[in-house]
Amino acid sequence: MTVASPHLYRRHAPENTDRQLVERALAQSSAPLSKGLPSILTLRHLGHLTGADYKYLRSVVQREYDGYRTFSIRKRSGGTRLIASPEPVLGEVQRWIASKVLNKVSVHKNSFAYKPGSNPKKCASVHLGASWLIKIDIHDFFESITERRVYYSFLDCGYQPLVAFELSRLCTRVFTGKPNVGPQWSTRRRHGSRVYATSELGHLPQGAPTSPMLSNMVSFELDHKLSTLANDYGFVYTRYSDDLAFSSGEKFTHKAAGEFVQNIDRILKSFGHVIHQRKTTIAPPGARKVVLGLLVDGSSPRLSKELRARVSDHVRGIEKFGLAMHASERHFASIWGMVNHVNGLISHVRGVDPELGSNLRSRLTTALAIQGWSAETIAGHP
Repeated sequence: MTVASPHLYRRHAPENTDRQLVERALAQSSAPLSKGLPSILTLRHLGHLTGADYKYLRSVVQREYDGYRTFSIRKRSGGTRLIASPEPVLGEVQRWIASKVLNKVSVHKNSFAYKPGSNPKKCASVHLGASWLIKIDIHDFFESITERRVYYSFLDCGYQPLVAFELSRLCTRVFTGKPNVGPQWSTRRRHGSRVYATSELGHLPQGAPTSPMLSNMVSFELDHKLSTLANDYGFVYTRYSDDLAFSSGEKFTHKAAGEFVQNIDRILKSFGHVIHQRKTTIAPPGARKVVLGLLVDGSSPRLSKELRARVSDHVRGIEKFGLAMHASERHFASIWGMVNHVNGLISHVRGVDPELGSNLRSRLTTALAIQGWSAETIAGHP
């Protein structure tokens, strides 16, 4: 169904179509349409809307076909992060879901990443002038969001259970070694005459175009609970993807801060998340306060010296030693992973200091061009 008027839908239905089927389709379409979302009646209908082959979509939903290529990038804190990039057909379907569905769903006001007009500077600005700052990082944020939670979010959008389940499968991926949280969901999930039986539960893949916005949509209740907790303690709360920040301008104590962090941990665990303990920081009055690499001790966010130095060192290293040598020296798993990492850092810098960011971008583009990397190559790489 592509029109909101039920009269036009009935009028344009083929003459030999069962009228009860038409009425069921109208009933099924009403909930998402009332929320400004497109009607998706079946997996075959989704294939028609996106141009994807039904059998291909079915194989992905049944977990018979993976549809991703994987590579690793280096984490700033050490180790590597697995990136799962969908192949072209699956990527196009996910981009359609992201554009037509996820982009129209409201996210919590305290969530600052992955939504139009938002950036790290806006997020950091909330904490300007704070006396106390508590920062918490969620370990493997995307991968800790299961297809179960994604399924219920699509249900909340108004989609029927089978469609919501199939959408959740198309937007998640099975990761070897991730825990299976219940056979009643993953191995015996039935919808009508269909059976999608798997032995493992899917999770959001980092690299899929749907994962960022889904992480926000799924985390609405989490953001609400953390915001309520922060208010109870006299704090303000922001989340930028997996980076949580809580700040207060009021008097506080280290003992109360410890209790506060324990309550945050309890809420995160109830949603399947784990705190990255080594990255938890509590900055009392007089301590240096940095949010997303930005100093928040003045009237406006400023780039920290560490962030400036890190980005400049990457660009200088690529200019002087070349892509391969710099990637090896900095222990990146791949050259593309390094380029992607440095590009992200420059975008971060540019949002706060446009002149410095533009200068670094120009230098990086020139260095890459000398080594055969065109702008089109970078933009088009999976």
